[in-house]
Amino acid sequence: MAGMAAAAHRERDLAIHLDHLRAVRFVRDIRIAWEPKPGVRHIDALVTLDTPRRAFKLGLEIKQTFLDRTATSALIAEHLRVEREHHLPLLLAARYVPRPTGERLADAGVNFVDRVGNIHLRLGDDYHVFMLGHREPRSDPAARRVGPALVQLLFQILADPATADWAVRALADAAGIGRTAAAEGRQRLIIDKVLRRDRDGAYSVIDRKKLADQFVDGYTRVLRAHLLIGRFRAPERRPEQLLGTLAHAARRADLAWAVTGATAAYALQRFYRDDQLSVLIAGFTPGFQRELRLVPDRDGPVVLLRAFGRHDAWRTIGDLTVAHPWLVYAELVHRGEPRALEAADHLREEYL
Repeated sequence: MAGMAAAAHRERDLAIHLDHLRAVRFVRDIRIAWEPKPGVRHIDALVTLDTPRRAFKLGLEIKQTFLDRTATSALIAEHLRVEREHHLPLLLAARYVPRPTGERLADAGVNFVDRVGNIHLRLGDDYHVFMLGHREPRSDPAARRVGPALVQLLFQILADPATADWAVRALADAAGIGRTAAAEGRQRLIIDKVLRRDRDGAYSVIDRKKLADQFVDGYTRVLRAHLLIGRFRAPERRPEQLLGTLAHAARRADLAWAVTGATAAYALQRFYRDDQLSVLIAGFTPGFQRELRLVPDRDGPVVLLRAFGRHDAWRTIGDLTVAHPWLVYAELVHRGEPRALEAADHLREEYL
């Protein structure tokens, strides 16, 4: 019964999208299976579109967050993977697809429909419709603004869902934010139907995927810039040498740190590495910078980010402290390069 109620709730949320699809002249009927067949991961449902000639199956991906360039790249990578592994084209149900994003998605073969009626639908060689230009109604920009504190709260609850039910003070301390921000953020997540408060007052996560989407979107658009200490170049040419120096200096200064991005992904999976070293560190000071002989360089390969919460560091592998997989995943998505996105997909499949 709970599964049927959840499916009905999700279908109500998609009502506008489905109405736009039904208005397409060659779509005769739409059927949704909310429990995809085993082995088809990362999609929200299987959609069957009936046409005058035959039925077409697509993998449904629901995105209610803003589609910036990085998120669009991740969606295209997901489309290619699902089509390659499962022979399913992707159908994106989005909040809003602006014209440049829609053109990019269509060029990559991604089907989409948004709440205002922008749509791209190509079903084999038989049917094709492409409509762009409908604009999203303007809303009060302050009403739904996402700040760093909310994104840190999203990460905290994503990393440890049980903390959603903690007292406000404990939840705020764990997320590295103020108590007012924690209380207001938790209430907002109830309004967004990410969390639920039961009759006995207990909080629980009811939509983990929306929680994850909001965190990754917020990390790439808001939180990463807030955490960025700076980019640098170091005397050591090899990242392994710099990591050794950094670890020694951090131990002497009693500073917590963890690698993220490609370095962490390679430590976890031995799949992808690049020439950029990204490190989360707590208590960074000019003296520490001088000790490491780091020279500010806006294109430098050393990226230092401020650590912020209880779950930043996740696991120690050899001498390497690795950040939580959700932070590693978000950093790879922010990187946005095809191999980084592929590594992010592998990481999500294995660890998240």
